[in-house]
This record gives sequence, C-alpha cells and structure tokens, in this order.
Amino acid sequence: MSIMNDDFEISETSVEELLKSSSETPRFLLNWKLGCVGCGFARFCTLEDVIETYQIDGEKFLEEAKKLIVHSTLTRSSE
Repeated sequence: MSIMNDDFEISETSVEELLKSSSETPRFLLNWKLGCVGCGFARFCTLEDVIETYQIDGEKFLEEAKKLIVHSTLTRSSE
C-alpha cells in the first residue's frame, strides 16, 4: 500500500489492508459500528464496499481512515 502516492485512492483500500496498517484500526471500525473485525471477507472488501454496505457517511469515514493510516505510517517511520 503506497500511502504517499498521489494516485492513492483510500476508497480502494481493502479492509484487511486497513486492519494491518494500525493496531488502532479495530477500535476505529467498532466505533463506526461495523462488523468488519473478524469478517472473512475483509481481504476482498474495499472501504468503498463498506460505505455502500453500511450506508455510512463516506466522506467522513474515508477522511478518518486516511488519518489513521497516515498517522500509523508516520509513527512507524519515526521509530
């Protein structure tokens, strides 16, 4: 997953990739009341799929997910 690539589309990120990006991700998904944590389809579902399935505010969800990924990436790179 290339976070700093200008072509990066957060909505195309799989739930599995998001879960691997940060230890904070399960709490993030649970706060949104999503059943993604432990779901067998996490490797196949994109964040866009999650937005459509759960009918959530896509703009806000993707903004928060991107912050989570960027924060996690910056934290790991500074260690």
